[in-house]
Amino acid sequence: MSKNQSWILKHPWSVRSFHYLLVLSFIPLAITGLVLYFKPFDQLEMNLYMRIHVVTGVILTLDAVAYFVIGFNRVIAFVKRSFSFSVNDIKWFSILGGYPQKFLLRKKVSVPPMGKYNSGQKLFGICVLIGGTILIATGWGLWAFPHTLPHGMGAVFGTLHLVFGWILVLFLLIHIFLGIYMFDDFKAMFLHGKIPYEEARGMAPLWVEKEIMKIEM
Repeated sequence: MSKNQSWILKHPWSVRSFHYLLVLSFIPLAITGLVLYFKPFDQLEMNLYMRIHVVTGVILTLDAVAYFVIGFNRVIAFVKRSFSFSVNDIKWFSILGGYPQKFLLRKKVSVPPMGKYNSGQKLFGICVLIGGTILIATGWGLWAFPHTLPHGMGAVFGTLHLVFGWILVLFLLIHIFLGIYMFDDFKAMFLHGKIPYEEARGMAPLWVEKEIMKIEM
């Protein structure tokens, strides 16, 4: 990091550690889930993928529960940010954050001012929160209590697990692409937690103006 720049702490250690375990668990879950859906291998290999799926599901569950218990205030703040929508969010979605124009037309368009998370990130956060909860609940139900679920509930759990699994996998692909594209934020999440002040002021002016002080490096 340049010593001539000012920086903002965007992702504290508790958030980064949660994200590390989320990556280490959800990506294998997504890959093994796709294998279990398409069934390209023989029974022995499919059983191996199922075991990996279960183990990484346990890791994801423990990560989510630990973060909820230890970082309860951050969870509440995240929920408030994610479910807070305004006219600016409608405008953001109307141009999809300016990304199609930038990638396809090489054209920069004016984007409405955002808070700490832009509208797309808030939508992704809602999907992770709701979809992740449903995936964990239905996954445990299908694995640990398949013979004790009420009649027809197993099929409902299976359908919900499949639908929300696909939704989160598709969102994950977009999230990874845009995360690498916004490389300073990508490094902040996986390394030191900080992003340049000027970049934050350009990407999230409402957050900077209302909540942030510069960190001189």
